[in-house]
This record gives sequence, C-alpha cells and structure tokens, in this order.
Amino acid sequence: MIKRSKRKKPVKGIYIFIVLFIVLLGIKLVWHTGSSAAKLIPNLAEKSETSAVAPSISANQSKYRIVIDAGHGGKDPGATGASGAFEKEFNLSLAERVNELLKQDPMFETRMTRTDDRFVELENRAAAANDWNADALISIHGNTYQDPAIAGTETLYRHDDSIPLAQILQERVAEALGFPDRGAKQEHLVVLSLAQMPAVLVEVGYLTNPKEEKTLLSDKGQDLAAQAIVDGIKEYFEKNGSRKPAGDEGLEEVPPPVSLNRNHSQIENKIYFDGLAKDGKQVALTFDDGPDKIVTPKILDILKENKIKATFFILGNRAKTQPDLVRRIVEEGHAIGNHSWSHPNFDQISVDQALKEVEDTQATLEDAVGFRPILFRPPYGALSKDKLDAIHQQDLAVVNWTVDTMDWSGVSSKEIMRLVRKELKPGGIVLQHTANGKNHLANTIEALQQMIPELKAEGYSFVTVPELLHLPDSQ
Repeated sequence: MIKRSKRKKPVKGIYIFIVLFIVLLGIKLVWHTGSSAAKLIPNLAEKSETSAVAPSISANQSKYRIVIDAGHGGKDPGATGASGAFEKEFNLSLAERVNELLKQDPMFETRMTRTDDRFVELENRAAAANDWNADALISIHGNTYQDPAIAGTETLYRHDDSIPLAQILQERVAEALGFPDRGAKQEHLVVLSLAQMPAVLVEVGYLTNPKEEKTLLSDKGQDLAAQAIVDGIKEYFEKNGSRKPAGDEGLEEVPPPVSLNRNHSQIENKIYFDGLAKDGKQVALTFDDGPDKIVTPKILDILKENKIKATFFILGNRAKTQPDLVRRIVEEGHAIGNHSWSHPNFDQISVDQALKEVEDTQATLEDAVGFRPILFRPPYGALSKDKLDAIHQQDLAVVNWTVDTMDWSGVSSKEIMRLVRKELKPGGIVLQHTANGKNHLANTIEALQQMIPELKAEGYSFVTVPELLHLPDSQ
C-alpha cells in the first residue's frame, strides 16, 4: 500500500507539468500568430507577381475550346500538289501538329473533325463545333491553282466576328513561312458559314507551287506553320477572349440587363447568315425590294401553288404605295422584314440617317399589317459595327444570306439554279428579288418554278427566316 501511494505522487506531478506546458505553448502560438501571418502574406504576393506569363486557368474557369478541321479526306483528296501529293494528307499532318501543340497549353482543349483518312461532310464539321459549343473553328488547307507560279498564304472567313482571328492567323503564318501575304478574305464557304463561333480557313500555301509545296511537305515547314497557327490562336484569345465559367457551382447568379424590348434577349448582336445545321435540311427563300405590282403577285402565286412559305424584305417607300400587297404577303402566311425606306448604302450614311430609314419603314409596315417585323436586311448587305449595334438596340435581327442568286443582274435562270446547287447547304438563306430587276425578273420567276420541286426532291423543307432562326415573327 505504501509503495503504491509513493508511486502515485510522481505521476500526478507529471500530469500537472504536461498541462502547464500545453498552456504555455498555446499562449506563445497566440502571441505570434499576427507576426507569422504578416510575414507570409508578402511572400505570397511576391510569388504572384513573378508567376508565369501565360494566362492561368483558375478553378472556376474553363479552357477555350478549339476545333481543328483537317480539310478534305477519304474520297475527297483535295488539291494535287506539284509532286503528285494529295492535299488531304498535308492537311491532316499539319492539323495533328497544331492539335498537339494546343493540348500542351493550359489555355486550351481541342477536338479534331477527323483523325484519319476519312471523308466528313462539310456541314458535319461545322455541326461538330456548334454542338461542342466551341470557341473557335480552324480549318487547315493547302491551296491550288492551275498556274504553278501562283504563291502565298491567305486566310478565309465568312462572318464579321471572325475577322480579328483571320487577320491574326494570316499575319502569323505568312510571317513564319515567308510566303507572299495574300491577306484575309471573306468567302461563302459552307464550313465557315454554318459555324456559330469565330471560324477561319487557313490556306497555308500553294501545293501546286513546287517551292511552296517542298516547304509545306517538310517537317520543318509544318512545324513552323503549326507553331504560327497556335501562336495566332493564343494571341487572338489574349486580346479578344474572355474566360467562361466552368459551371455555376458556388457562383451567384447575375440577372441579365433589363431591356425595354421584350424580344431583345432572343436576338444576337450579329449579322445572321444562316440557321443551325443540326435542324436538318431547311431552307429559307427570301425576296427583296418589293412589293412590286407586276413581279410580287407572280411570286406569291407560285408559292401558294406549291404551299411554300417565304420571307419578303420590304422597302418602306414601296409599302407606302402598295399596302394591299404587303397585306396579301402576310395573309398568305409569309414573313416580312424591314429592308430600309429607300435602299441607300448604309455604309455611306450616318447612324441617325440609318435609324430613320429603319424606323420610317417599321411605322409604315405597322400601319399596313398591324405589327412591326423583327427582321432587318441592310441594302447591299452592307452594315458597319456602329450601325449594327444601333439597329440591334431597336429589337431587330439583322439578316443577310448564304446564296446570292444574282437574279437582279439579269443572269439566266440556268445560272441561278447553278448557284443554288453549288452554294445551298442545310440552314441556308437564298437571296432573290421581287422588284428592281431586269425584264421584270422573268429569270427569277422561271428559276423559282424549277427550284422548289428540285429542292423538295432533295429533302429540303421550306421555312420562313424567323422559323429558321428560332425567332418570333414580330416585335
């Protein structure tokens, strides 16, 4: 018992010592917390200032999505080079190099439209980018011409929102390869027309030029071209891009800005050229410059006979003198759009003058049919950015076309049909006229009678422009 009692005392003393030690340690830690934090924060700030130059992707931000399209493929070899090499092989080789370089950069994630020698329909290439909600589509090609002396790099685009990307890539690739700079150009190409994001087609050089082909088929040449394309893409997004949220987890939802116009949020501030490829084989027939008391009734009769709905872009001064024809257009189920009051070139008038042309026409159309259309087509298809912004604020969707039949110029119905067969793709908008043409547009009437049954036989359905663009018929 005594021994047990003597053993307890030292144990109790040890417990007391441990408790005192813990208390003293805690007091010391609390005492130094402020100075430790103050010492660490400057170090973190210093590290932040000297971090890598390349933009970093934070946890709540996604990468830019880039679709790389290797042109041609499979049954479509593309151009045949000076040495007999096929363009499709060059396109795929360079596209793979671009893809690999982009994958190494934390700014980007990529997809390719093809990774082997297979044929992919043009509309499917654009649809793949649209369905993935890509931020850019880059189509890679080698150029061709019957004269082997022709040389140079050129970059093609379709829509205005692709111009900055096209210009940057054109500059970088031409500079890297040392080929003649043929510039950035607008072209009505299917893969560019149907893309719903900035999309460009880089004609890296002429495979039919022996000197350029030798460079393009070499590893060194392809490495230079690939790096130039990647540098251009990166420069474009650093200058023009904005980070997209990867998701809405933990983020406060920001309400959209209030608009006085009920349809404003449905209309994109851009020029529409076509509908969605994923909607299938739809086509919108459009007729400008009317109504005309000679031509318009003939067109309406053909459409009625074939049970086809179309869209008429109407001039205000003609609507003022022909309100009954405007009413007939609407009563027979067609859509109408604003085509200005007097058809001036909008690039040559002020914003205020442009808005007056638009508003006077809106008011006249409302008097004739009881509503204001939601569509506007600029005369000659010309519209600068400041006027586009101003017209968008008027709750109007600006619409151009993918197929210009040139009917106003007096070309034959045979030529009109050739253009339609060549350029029409699913989601296309066909430009024709119902006034202001040669010989009372007899060519338009004749071509329309051929066009409707032919397109029906190919499986096309005819829709109005509001239906094609998923917009309401009126404001």
